[in-house]
Amino acid sequence: MSETIFAEVLAVWKHGIDAHDPEEVGTVFAEDALFQGARPEPSRGRAAVVAYYDGQPPGLRVDYEIVDARPSSPDVITGYAAVAFTFAGGDRLTGHVTMVLERAGDRWLVGHYHVTLKREGSAAR
Repeated sequence: MSETIFAEVLAVWKHGIDAHDPEEVGTVFAEDALFQGARPEPSRGRAAVVAYYDGQPPGLRVDYEIVDARPSSPDVITGYAAVAFTFAGGDRLTGHVTMVLERAGDRWLVGHYHVTLKREGSAAR
């Protein structure tokens, strides 16, 4: 069940990134989410997440493979996935993403997000 829930959240996240729709990406984040993207400083809140993805270049795509997803409590799931971000010019960044999902009524939202990336081309400069 945990992996299914994590996969559902990742699918929306991926679709929003691939479509360059930061508002869609934001729909899976909690209002007070702690977000550590590829920038050095973390940010907090859904609006900061939307602004981060709005600043990503058009044509960016992401693929992922779930490594693990497990419940920490009935209302918390920790998910870990291998990710590959591909830029329009073909450069890639690969790494891993950890998401802590929190139950919010009948939905699961990302309360904490952390990505680590490795360079595979000039896009990582």
